[in-house]
Amino acid sequence: MYSCILNKSMTSNDLSLSISGYTISIYDSISDVVIDWNEQAGENAFLRSGFLTALEESPPSGTSYKYVLVKKEGSVVGIVYFQVKKINLYKSLRLDAVKPVGLWNKITHFGKSLLAKPLKANLLVLGNMTLTGSNGYVFADGIDDEEAFKLGKHITEEVVCKLKKEKTKIAAVLIKDFYEEAKFLNDELGYTEFKVQPNMILDLDQNWSSFDDYLSSMKSKYRVRVRRARKKSETLEKRILSLEEIHAYSVEISDLYKNVANQAGFNLFILPSTYFYSLQKHLKDRMELVGYFRGEELVGYYTHIQSHGDLDAHFLGYDPECNRECQLYLNMLYDLVDDAIRLNSNKLIMSRTALEIKSSVGAVAHPMVLYMKTTNSILNIGVAKGLSYFKPNEEWVPRSPFK
Repeated sequence: MYSCILNKSMTSNDLSLSISGYTISIYDSISDVVIDWNEQAGENAFLRSGFLTALEESPPSGTSYKYVLVKKEGSVVGIVYFQVKKINLYKSLRLDAVKPVGLWNKITHFGKSLLAKPLKANLLVLGNMTLTGSNGYVFADGIDDEEAFKLGKHITEEVVCKLKKEKTKIAAVLIKDFYEEAKFLNDELGYTEFKVQPNMILDLDQNWSSFDDYLSSMKSKYRVRVRRARKKSETLEKRILSLEEIHAYSVEISDLYKNVANQAGFNLFILPSTYFYSLQKHLKDRMELVGYFRGEELVGYYTHIQSHGDLDAHFLGYDPECNRECQLYLNMLYDLVDDAIRLNSNKLIMSRTALEIKSSVGAVAHPMVLYMKTTNSILNIGVAKGLSYFKPNEEWVPRSPFK
């Protein structure tokens, strides 16, 4: 159960409470807190107002947002970012699109469908579902992990209570994503920890000044693979799209994105067709959308965002036939490495899909954990088993392309 201590005298956009000398204020829009928020967010592009404003303008399906300022003695000492997501587990697991083959697979599919269909509810996410990694909060250096644990617990409960007052009932809270060596919550807070697919990260050798340097560091068979893939894509033109071009190709960009999104075994959201335009408009030079053309036809693209000296690979899309003919996806990965070197990045963050092929270009798996807690104490007992039953698994073999 959640115990609310909201100060009812405050306005709906600024609800405050006292927690061991801290006060928090909850807001509905990033525009209400831009200056204080950006000062705390620092160089994290995914917590700065540009990225968050783009999400407000073009939100993923069924998503809304809450922003929390944490103060002590009148000074802002932390920010916490929440997403509220209406979930339909049956559709997110894409069980409606699956046609199982074999008796056991049909029985399993029937069982999952039977359990998943009724599960339609609101999920409160501390963090960002469109990203891999911990992009949900920043606290001042003086706040240690133990203090952060307590603050996170109380803040999350108060956001649940505020949403309840707004007639939005939260069924569960998800806190994401944390590397195993930097966990956010402890067992005393009643959250269930569960592992998800790892984040694939390429640490760039600072001696690489060009793609040829990267190529030279690889084993012979992997260099052959690069050259073979490059040859297959020679007929395609590659270029960075301007803001105006992203607007002009918005339908094609959205269709190509859906080609990839629909292949996923689990997908909590679909991006609107305006998403990339909004992102480019607000992030400007921090973001690039790189398109591949066959004549005048856009057949694929990828996006990346610079943050904290790293390059984060964001969403992409491609035509399946062109992907088969030109090894388009593999070429995108090589081009991302090339871009990361060009932009003097420390790391290339490649997210948690297509693990084996990403390891073949040099990315290493970094295990991650999430935390979940239902607002119903009885149902919370079965969270671990439920997550284990529904969680998709990807079997893969790590590769090592470097000498």
